[in-house]
Amino acid sequence: MLATLISVVLAGILTVAGLMHALWGFGVTFPAANEQQLARMVVGKRGITRMPSMAACLFVAVCLFAFALLALMLGREVPMPVSKWLVAAAGGGAALLFAGRGILGVLPAFERALPEQPFLSLNRRFYSPLIFLIGVGFALLTLSLPYWTWRLGWLR
Repeated sequence: MLATLISVVLAGILTVAGLMHALWGFGVTFPAANEQQLARMVVGKRGITRMPSMAACLFVAVCLFAFALLALMLGREVPMPVSKWLVAAAGGGAALLFAGRGILGVLPAFERALPEQPFLSLNRRFYSPLIFLIGVGFALLTLSLPYWTWRLGWLR
């Protein structure tokens, strides 16, 4: 029951983030007034004036959609079209990836590397905590897989 809630919430958050990246790839500047302001909000690289390419934005969008699907598979909301151990390993990898980015995002070295405002304050307040919580969600989903998933007989 809790796994269902976590997987649906994670999938929703990741789908919305994926849609935002796809829209940005097609030139939409929401929630900013223009491209430069958006780039400063979501990329934060020193001196940035333009958003990354369409291909880069769409690549990130596809990755986020894939993570949303993974969350639904881990919550057993959609069938697993691949072996259970591969889904479990992907869940563990997603947990490490998101939690790691969430932690790294608040370290002083990260903040020195990307000093552009308003990204820095948005990252500290919203992006890094949310990304860390997404990692925790993936960890909980992966650990909640039924015991039989981890038995040697099922690692096929």
